Amino acid sequence: MPASRAYDVTHAPDVHPARHALTSRALHASLALTIGLLYLTAYGRKWATTQLESANWYLLVVHVNLGLLSVALSLGLLAAHLWLPQPPPLGLPRVTRLAHRGLLAVLLALPVAAYIGTGFDLRGVLGQWTLPSFQRLPLAASLAALFEVPLITLMEPFGRFHRDWGADLLLPFLLGGHIAAALFHHLVLKDGALGRIWSLHH
Repeated sequence: MPASRAYDVTHAPDVHPARHALTSRALHASLALTIGLLYLTAYGRKWATTQLESANWYLLVVHVNLGLLSVALSLGLLAAHLWLPQPPPLGLPRVTRLAHRGLLAVLLALPVAAYIGTGFDLRGVLGQWTLPSFQRLPLAASLAALFEVPLITLMEPFGRFHRDWGADLLLPFLLGGHIAAALFHHLVLKDGALGRIWSLHH
């Protein structure tokens, strides 16, 4: 199969080979750490505290801010995949790039679903601001009127997606597939794909 069909590569002769590798490495590592901390704070609230404890509230504030950070990092990584020129041979197979973007789409959808579905003000955003809950926004009442359903009915699917199958099933499945595919390329195919992604050299 011709390379132009199998790989999605943007050639930019004036771009240093390390540019994309450094950006991708930093964003990947930061996002992976953020996701781990998000799960740690979420399950820490659920299993190690009660809603009457102050620790529960502090963990929620940390969780909210980590969620906002994950949005920023996901957008940054998506922008790097879409627009940052990659010197050959750092191009990835198109199916791999689509899988990456699908994972990033879920990482972006989860915080949005949390905001729409939780129904409470987000206090302590970046240490000082309060983000009003979705149900306080004029848009919420307009959407409920448009679909002719109670506002809580409109919000409920988003809350379920964030609390249950999105965070507990879909995201772990996609993350596991992402890790498994990387290990398959590295250990079985031994095609150097993992090394090309992370290396700073040709």
